[in-house]
This record gives sequence, structure tokens and C-alpha cells, in this order.
Amino acid sequence: MTHITQESLRAILGEVDAKIIAAVQATGASMKDVEEAKAIADGRSDIVGSGEQALSGPLKQVLTILGGAPDDD
Repeated sequence: MTHITQESLRAILGEVDAKIIAAVQATGASMKDVEEAKAIADGRSDIVGSGEQALSGPLKQVLTILGGAPDDD
């Protein structure tokens, strides 16, 4: 597993709190996971609405941290 740096996370997420950076790093997410979670949180990805792929693992954890995770009903 490659450790994602604060700088690389800020390049994707923008200026966010150090606690968010640490929480995202703790998930073990890849850069691809973080990029996809950010796209979903920003409404730039339709993966959630497509019904074709369930979110799980680090991607879902990062999305939850970013505050954009869909409710599991």
C-alpha cells in the first residue's frame, strides 16, 4: 500500500482540515478511490445513481468522510 501524502490529498480535495486528511489516509484508500469519492461528493459522477455498482471499502469510507455518502436504506 502506498501512503498518500497530505500534499497529494490537498491537490484533489482542496484546502481541508488536517483531521480530514488524516482520516482519509487512515482508510488506506488509493488515489483513484479518493478521486472517485471527490467526484461523487461534488456531483461529477453518476456512479451512485447508476445502480450498477455498490460502493464499498475505502471508496465508501472516503465518501463518508467527505460527507457525501448515500444513505443505506
